[in-house]
Amino acid sequence: MKSFTLLLYYALFVLHAARGDEWNYPTPGSNGVMSEPERWGGQCDNGRRQSPIDLTIAAAVRGQFAPLFFSNYMLPLKQPRVTNTGHSIQINNRDSAITMQGGGLGGRFVLDQMHFHWGSEHTLDDTRYGLELHLVHHDTRYASLEEAVQARNGVAVLGVLFHVSSQPNMHIDTILDTATEIQNEVGKEALLRGKLSPYNLLPSNRTSFYRYEGSLTTPACAESVIWTVFTESISVSLEQVERFKAIHDQTGRELVNNFRSVQPLNTRALVYATEWDQQGNNFATKMSSNFVFLGAIVLLAITSKCSYH
Repeated sequence: MKSFTLLLYYALFVLHAARGDEWNYPTPGSNGVMSEPERWGGQCDNGRRQSPIDLTIAAAVRGQFAPLFFSNYMLPLKQPRVTNTGHSIQINNRDSAITMQGGGLGGRFVLDQMHFHWGSEHTLDDTRYGLELHLVHHDTRYASLEEAVQARNGVAVLGVLFHVSSQPNMHIDTILDTATEIQNEVGKEALLRGKLSPYNLLPSNRTSFYRYEGSLTTPACAESVIWTVFTESISVSLEQVERFKAIHDQTGRELVNNFRSVQPLNTRALVYATEWDQQGNNFATKMSSNFVFLGAIVLLAITSKCSYH
């Protein structure tokens, strides 16, 4: 019975992927603002643990986790192919040795693919960023992403925010240069022009992040994702953000935006994790050193006074 249920879920997942032209992002108004909801139906509309959300310290609880550990993230992807999915630009990974664990995840997760949203899906204190990268992983306890997506916390996604800067991002350029080959045709893919390591798309500070249980941000919005969104952003130029908008969707139009609207947090716990103890220890160490130094001065003064008399 369990095998039949998994097979049914897998069939529905594949069917939904194959019928990707049946959903789309709302078209923004002339002012660039999207005023209409997605209306994707099913769990996308009725779910209670949907993503993305607004990430704010005011709504978060303090958290402390072991460091995230990345295995083979610094190595270039092996013959990565860039695909125009009609909803994003996606880089697929077929190397099962690229994994992550730690950081309170409770398992080891394999990198399946990376894709972009312009502008960002998650917001920080109601502020939207120019770009957001999602690095999608599945728990090694499951044979595939399709199977993991049916289990609570079976999928782990890293969210990386990009702020607009005057300087272009060389790693983003590598992706965009390849995307020009596939931007006009949905489903078309091309071998990446150059080398790309997932590690180069992560912020330098990977100890400060928000953590919560949520969903995929595209239909069928399965609530199987444990999210890790880093608080430190990476730079990208405005020209690079605009180049993403040249991607064509399934209707043949330019995909000017592909971010889902912010969803309610409801009763979920939003955790803000950072190096709390290290900061405290550093502060205590500094204060202790100051007191030792001050005590030495006082002792020296007393000794000098006694010697004088």
